[in-house]
Amino acid sequence: MNPRPAGEGTIPRTMAAQPISSRPRPAGPAIGCLVAFFSVFALFGALGFWATTVRPVLAMVRALSWREASCVVLTSQVAESGSSRPTYRVDVLYAYSVDGRSYQSNRYRFDDWSSSGRQAKAEIVARFPPGTRTACWVDPADPKRAVIDRSFSPAFLLGLFPLLFFAIGAGGIGWTLHNARKKDSPAGLRVDPAAAFGVSPPADSGAGPLELRPIATPLGKLVAVTLITLFWDGIVSVFVVNLYRSWREGTHTDGCVALFLVPFALIGLLLIYATVRQLLILFNPRVHLILTPGTLPVGGIGSLEWRLSGRGGGVRRLRIVLEGREEAWYQSGKNHQTVRNVFSSIAVVDTTSEAEIPAGSARVDVPADIPPSFKATHNKIVWSLKVTCEITGWPDSDDDYEVLVRPGRTDGAWT
Repeated sequence: MNPRPAGEGTIPRTMAAQPISSRPRPAGPAIGCLVAFFSVFALFGALGFWATTVRPVLAMVRALSWREASCVVLTSQVAESGSSRPTYRVDVLYAYSVDGRSYQSNRYRFDDWSSSGRQAKAEIVARFPPGTRTACWVDPADPKRAVIDRSFSPAFLLGLFPLLFFAIGAGGIGWTLHNARKKDSPAGLRVDPAAAFGVSPPADSGAGPLELRPIATPLGKLVAVTLITLFWDGIVSVFVVNLYRSWREGTHTDGCVALFLVPFALIGLLLIYATVRQLLILFNPRVHLILTPGTLPVGGIGSLEWRLSGRGGGVRRLRIVLEGREEAWYQSGKNHQTVRNVFSSIAVVDTTSEAEIPAGSARVDVPADIPPSFKATHNKIVWSLKVTCEITGWPDSDDDYEVLVRPGRTDGAWT
């Protein structure tokens, strides 16, 4: 069998007659546009965090050295703004004297911004009826600046919400630049129309051994799921907190809104569970794989050596499977879709032996009737070693290590 070299949109004859998708893969947006897009998120989050947390906390710290003065409350009320969904803040006007000069201020606390929930503000106002004499703290460098309560407020934690946007923006910028470097890097599988099956192998994956790296590290997975959780739960928590405050204050609570939020809240809980689970997986033993030869020939034999850090660390079962899948990209108008189909799973290691789990080797038999690795503009064949470590009473770890399966040769011809 002598298939012609695979170009864009073609597949070897050992595969299906037609690829999954016959349409070109959509071109990704320019790197500069993505960086600019995520920069807006990062800038918005940074400014919001500064305004809601950093600035009031710095003011609170500076106020620790302010001088104490006696002040008299002139007026006190709960200021209301908005009509459909009103917000409230403490509005206390008081007078005080410094070095024989009279001043007035209406700053009660450094987080005097409006928010939902009237009852808590009303309780504060009730403690300061007009005519009340109380202590206030005055900036000796600028006596016009004064505050009654200079203590830490839980409201400062609202700054965590803008941090979600900053995390999304910073993570998106890092992801964009990382993918750009990967795209420019010559390592790994590369589309080469002049090469057989459209793939040129990595330079360091010849007949010698090759140490494999996981496609996604546990830390990378944790960062990804954490960003998703912070984004989702940050938005949902705003509505849940408002609903809880309305119920606590005895105001009208819309049952339809509460019912509508239930599935979103459940998804948020699942994301929290996934984040905690991935955090625990960080402490799982790492699996180190060495494949000989570095590229597996179709119809050939390879050798796989494995070693677990921490001598296995409670792993009760180790499974390694050579998996082949086809991926294709569809585009219909503005909609993009990726289809994945696993067409082969070849068991390499499946052991529960305490002596074999920490380290060992196994033979990798590559069938002669499977398609090799393949890449084109809109579909590809990917082979990977899927490693699963099952641990009793602890989250299992699953890692993918991509390998190159190349066409075999018989008498100098591709088979």
